[in-house]
Amino acid sequence: MYPDLVHLGGADKYVEEILEIVNTIKLFGDFTDEEVRYLCSYMQCYAAPRDCQLLTEGDVGDYLLLILTGEVNVIKDIPSKGIQTIAMVGAGAIIGEMSMIDGLPRSASCVTNQPTDFAVLTRDSLYQLLANMPKLGNKVLVRLLQLLTARFRESSDRFLPKTLGELV
Repeated sequence: MYPDLVHLGGADKYVEEILEIVNTIKLFGDFTDEEVRYLCSYMQCYAAPRDCQLLTEGDVGDYLLLILTGEVNVIKDIPSKGIQTIAMVGAGAIIGEMSMIDGLPRSASCVTNQPTDFAVLTRDSLYQLLANMPKLGNKVLVRLLQLLTARFRESSDRFLPKTLGELV
C-alpha cells in the first residue's frame, strides 16, 4: 500500500501504544480494550517522514488512516484560492474515511508536517471484520457515520449562513 514507507507490521503489535491514546481517538469512543485489540488485528501500521504525501486529492481510495503519532496537514485545491491548508490533525485523528465509505475520489490531500506513524484500515478489512465480528464491525460503522456527520455539521456551520434571512 505504501511501498516507499517503513512497514511497521500489524497494528496488533502496537496495541499497548494505541490503548494509551485511545481516549483521543474518536473512532474508538467507548470501545473496550478487547475490542480495540481485535480491531487492531485488521490494521497495518506505517512510519512516514516529514513532508510525505499520505493521501492525494482526486485519487480513488478504499482505506482510511488512523494517525498514531505526528501531525498531518489536510490540503485542498480551492477554485480561485489555490492550494489551502484546511486543517492540521494529530494523534487520534482519522483521515480518508469518506473515500473508504463512498468509493469516490479523495476530497483533499494529506501531507505529514513531521514524522508520523499511522494505521491503515481498508474497506476489505472492514468487510472481514463485519463478517467475523458483526457487533464490533457495526460499532465501527456507527462511529464512522458519527464522525462523518460531525464533520459535515462543522463544515456547514463554517460555510453556510446561520439563518434563512442571510440567504436572501
